[in-house]
Amino acid sequence: MRKSFTFCRATMLICLTASISYSQKSDSTNYWLGVGLGVSQFPSGMMALGYEFADKPTLLIARYTDNRELFSDNRPGIMAQEMALLYGIKAGKFRFSTGVSTVWGVNRGKYLSTIGDPILYGSNYYEPARYLTVGLPGDIRFITSTKDFGIGLTAFGNLNARRSFVGLNLSLYVGQMKK
Repeated sequence: MRKSFTFCRATMLICLTASISYSQKSDSTNYWLGVGLGVSQFPSGMMALGYEFADKPTLLIARYTDNRELFSDNRPGIMAQEMALLYGIKAGKFRFSTGVSTVWGVNRGKYLSTIGDPILYGSNYYEPARYLTVGLPGDIRFITSTKDFGIGLTAFGNLNARRSFVGLNLSLYVGQMKK
């Protein structure tokens, strides 16, 4: 009995004082800044800031998009700008995300006048119709990269009540792209 009691005490003492530990691979997070040009209904520019969580296939993206009509004879030119916050998943070199956004811009309202010769070359003037609305953004990104730099193709869009759009951008990325 005394041997058994001593053995139990020794086992408990070892268990209490010895720490059992193990190691996991410590993955760091990835983050990047992407700047790109492309086309939707009109020429577009995009700037995106992305954060990819460690040990998870999820990501968070803050995106600014500017789509506007260039070199038009109609004034004002149509414009749609967006500020979006997207959440998504990473699957290999692809990133799929959606979220919520604010969209604002200018549409053409009521026709006002024409300046110059309307047949050969003239400018049509319209009343500017400004808007502000909430939208549902989404994008699919394909990014190939080294550790610090990357290049990618982004299919993007925004569904909203005033001026929905879709487009394609070619972007350059800088940041911690790979571990």
